[in-house]
Amino acid sequence: MQKPKSETRYEQVYKKLRAYILENNLKPGDALPPEQTLCEQYGVSRNILREALKGLTLMGVISGCPGKGNVLQPFSCEDIMSNALFCAARGNKRIIPQLLDVRKKLELSYMREAFQTMTAEDIRNIRAILERIKSQWAAGIYFHADDKDFHMALFSRIDNQALHDLMVCIWSVDESFQVESKMRHMGNTIAKHEAIVRALEDGNQEAFEAAMLSHFSSGKYAVGHQTASFDEPQSP
Repeated sequence: MQKPKSETRYEQVYKKLRAYILENNLKPGDALPPEQTLCEQYGVSRNILREALKGLTLMGVISGCPGKGNVLQPFSCEDIMSNALFCAARGNKRIIPQLLDVRKKLELSYMREAFQTMTAEDIRNIRAILERIKSQWAAGIYFHADDKDFHMALFSRIDNQALHDLMVCIWSVDESFQVESKMRHMGNTIAKHEAIVRALEDGNQEAFEAAMLSHFSSGKYAVGHQTASFDEPQSP
């Protein structure tokens, strides 16, 4: 049995700083105590404290402000999740396929609710996004942003901000992942998107769910938690 990893000193201070912010109900614009005060309070060196403060800065929790010190930033669930995912992805080849698997499961779990809450105007918008995607593909342009807009539009009526924020974060982390390999799959992606839109335009929920399942059955989404490139054949 593997022993749990022991926390570093700066990780301990990082957690204490988060607890301090919550316990003192600090708001955006409020400043943390001076560094010297925090060093004395936690019994650590300035270097260790600054590592902990850097962690909070990377997460978008605080920002250094001349004359005020370390100031709390406006809370944004999306920003914090995005920063956390970017930090986790650095040097970790497994994390992006795992995140894609999360997104796949989220979309398939919510696709019925998405269909039932979508309006005629939403469907026209989704069709317009797909036509933009087709134009970009014809021009040889990588259409990641419109691909994201297409999928986000499918779920735009679902009243769950955490879902939307998490999906946007995963799209952001995935943007630069295996771009050349993705380009080789984009023609097939467009065909699958077309099947999704036609099902929506026909008001056919069964066809919509089948098209969504087909969309996520191959390419990068078939990799799931594996670390292999999505061009490689899947093991049985």
